[in-house]
Amino acid sequence: MAKGVKAKTKEVKVVWDMTIGNEAMFKDRLGLIQQTADVIRKNRMKPKFVIVIHGPATKFAARSLSGTRFENEKLQNLSDIQKIILEMNKDNTSFIQCQVPMIRNNVSEDNLLPFISVSETVFYDLAILQMEGYAYIPIYEM
Repeated sequence: MAKGVKAKTKEVKVVWDMTIGNEAMFKDRLGLIQQTADVIRKNRMKPKFVIVIHGPATKFAARSLSGTRFENEKLQNLSDIQKIILEMNKDNTSFIQCQVPMIRNNVSEDNLLPFISVSETVFYDLAILQMEGYAYIPIYEM
């Protein structure tokens, strides 16, 4: 069995910076974030996660791609991804969507999953959260 670092904290705060536009990779990374939360709980700590979404990942925060710049993309698993996002939200993961790519890609606030907060720019949120002790983990395409 793998052994990791033994923490002396009761809460693990992480801000995940999601910009991935690839559907399979985005879904995979959500699974890895969920797995990380499970490991934290198994080690008797509480995960406190925030996922900021911007760039091409914006499409996964939209309820529908109709009328957006993403509407011609053939996404096979958008509903599955959104089920995972909903499950993560119910498990106390917060989501913040950057307004900049929303405007650039014609994604209205009404078209977002209802629990996702909108930020004028997530760069602000990333800076503030890091100053508040959140570990920063970028999630990008390799």
